[in-house]
Amino acid sequence: MASNRCTCKSHGLQGPTARPLRVATSCPSYRQALHSTFSLFLDLWISIPGAVMTTLITLLLLGVLAVRSNACTTNNDCSLNGVCTGGSCVCDKPWKGDACQTLGFTTTPASAKSLYNVSDPRNTWNGPIVTGPDGVFHMYVPLYKVGSLGGPPTMLHGIAKDVTGPWDWNSRPEMPTNGENPAAVVYKNVTTGATVYSIWIGGVVRVSSSPDGPFTDGGRYPGGNPAPLFHNGAFYTTSQGTTTVMTTTDLGKKWDVYADIDHSGLPDPTYYHVEDPFMWIDKRGNWHIINHAYRNDEFEHCGSSIVSAHWYSTNGKNWTWSTQPYSHTVQYDDGTSHTYTTLERPNLHFDSTGQLTHLNVAADLVVGDEGCANRTKHAHFGHTPCDNCKWDDHAGTIIIALDS
Repeated sequence: MASNRCTCKSHGLQGPTARPLRVATSCPSYRQALHSTFSLFLDLWISIPGAVMTTLITLLLLGVLAVRSNACTTNNDCSLNGVCTGGSCVCDKPWKGDACQTLGFTTTPASAKSLYNVSDPRNTWNGPIVTGPDGVFHMYVPLYKVGSLGGPPTMLHGIAKDVTGPWDWNSRPEMPTNGENPAAVVYKNVTTGATVYSIWIGGVVRVSSSPDGPFTDGGRYPGGNPAPLFHNGAFYTTSQGTTTVMTTTDLGKKWDVYADIDHSGLPDPTYYHVEDPFMWIDKRGNWHIINHAYRNDEFEHCGSSIVSAHWYSTNGKNWTWSTQPYSHTVQYDDGTSHTYTTLERPNLHFDSTGQLTHLNVAADLVVGDEGCANRTKHAHFGHTPCDNCKWDDHAGTIIIALDS
């Protein structure tokens, strides 16, 4: 719903999303405030010494300019997660913040604390969720050996009637992996119109007419840790470093560069990194990528450490970066909460209407805000950073309810 409110709050984004100084004069309440303020000045002018009054005027004008410096002028100022109306961002749920830059969490069912059996000491590290024609949810998650997050020997196929669980990991057979960090795309065959379910893992796209399989070889994709989507008859994907978007109309043929993603405005790459992309196109046709992000020099107070990043674009070619679309702490309906030291491999879940409802992520199930700085096995700059505690802990898969 459109709004004619005016706002003076700062959206707090960093990097190339910082907006230039603007003074809005189209907002009625803003004009009325200015008129009342300057009328007050005229009344006070004769009773306050000139030097003092000059100082007050200067401070007030600086404040007026500052509070309006983050007013939106285009939807890009709203992170393309809302619309700019009357100088303010009106956000699409579940996005919130002055620039619609933050995913709003809501209370999550306790069943979502670990989607796989937490008593099994083996590790999972998230995977894609698709919805079958009968409304049943299907999840494909590699299962790693105890103490490992590399070279999974098998991939689990879980099903659930509720996306937050409980999940059944036994009624569907395990699947071969030949890789890690799977993605999934459900799309319509442009020739037959049939629905195709695809799993992207280990450089191979596996396709089936059913989320239960059987899956067969459907083609290849470039890079690792893919973030694929299907749009207007073509496939697009980016990969681990999120530096390029590639495209093809045929999974059996060559992929071409669709866009380069400029990283020049990001923080010092010695410390700051993005990985684990998930890419989608919203209802307005805007493109988005959400990542796990981290600084390898952050090892204390992990609950306030960098954990995520967001890229957005009107056309998939020219991208803007912002930081921290999601954070570390989740509230559960059993009255507990947990601050996760890291939340990685983000995947977003949309309902049948296209509404964004959940964020499923890989999580360290052991360490929280306290981190693990005293460990030495995976240390950087003399300490083990927040994102590296997972290597020695029980790693798992959780899902977070969003305020939709």
